[in-house]
Amino acid sequence: MPMNTTYILLSTTEESIVDKVNKASSEATPEAFSTTNNVLQLLGLVLLLIVILIAAYYTSKFVGRYKMGQLKDSNIQVIEAYRISTNKMLQIVKISNKYVVIGISKDNITYITELDESQVLTHEIKEGEKQSFRQIFEKIKGKKE
Repeated sequence: MPMNTTYILLSTTEESIVDKVNKASSEATPEAFSTTNNVLQLLGLVLLLIVILIAAYYTSKFVGRYKMGQLKDSNIQVIEAYRISTNKMLQIVKISNKYVVIGISKDNITYITELDESQVLTHEIKEGEKQSFRQIFEKIKGKKE
């Protein structure tokens, strides 16, 4: 069986494929990175991180105020919750003007009983009595010591 050999002749006016590849590879070599470029990139990333953290802080404050406003004007309010075990708890819930005790587990909610308003101790916080995080933290820290 005879072998056929194909020869490709390149003209002298055209650039050879090998020359093109060599030229492209020499152009693709990365430039030497300087220390100032590295420092500027690092500072840019740190600045971007700070901007993201500030945006997350103000977004969470906005969402918290919005949700708090919704909860304040609703007809359903959780008065107290008592955890019995990891997946079970009792809650006293105020629905309109009625106080209801419910049992909550992982898969269901059970109505237990209804309470009179005189049987429920409520701890309402007035606007002037709101405490800062620092005051609450100091109270908790004082109790542990």
